[in-house]
Amino acid sequence: MQKPLTDPVDVGLLSASRTAFRRTYVLADFERLRDGLAKDEGSAEVEFRFHAANEFPALEGEVRARPWLVCQRCLNPYEQAVESPFRVAFAPTEEASARVPEGYEGVVAPHGRAKLAELVEDELLLALPLVPMHASPAECEGAVEQPTPDPADVAVGPGDEKTESQRPFASLRELLDR
Repeated sequence: MQKPLTDPVDVGLLSASRTAFRRTYVLADFERLRDGLAKDEGSAEVEFRFHAANEFPALEGEVRARPWLVCQRCLNPYEQAVESPFRVAFAPTEEASARVPEGYEGVVAPHGRAKLAELVEDELLLALPLVPMHASPAECEGAVEQPTPDPADVAVGPGDEKTESQRPFASLRELLDR
């Protein structure tokens, strides 16, 4: 029986042997991700496939998760499906990472070692929406619906006596001229 991999891993050795495996991570264990979660539950299923890309150790895979986020429309928690494929090539230095093959993201792996958990957390953070929301307003529980204005109450154009716009800075010019 093989010993389970622990971070950091030797990406050169894994790439040379073309190692492939799956791993499950608990979402609440990701420190940077945890602050954006509505609930400390759920996991990320990750598929790793190591290989070589030119002279660089490389990794292709996919992260799948269903984290609980807070909808910014209704402020209720909801489950967000995340599926994020990734392709990275590991380089020993920042300068060398600029030379990774096209289609790969350069990741610095000092001494040929990288932390897979950090890579997974980065992928999740990039895959999550900047403004989390339910797919449609109808899914929001308890959301206040905006009333549709009655067309008879809406002013049509200039000179219409129903037009009553407020101009809070209209008298500002007079004050500045004094």
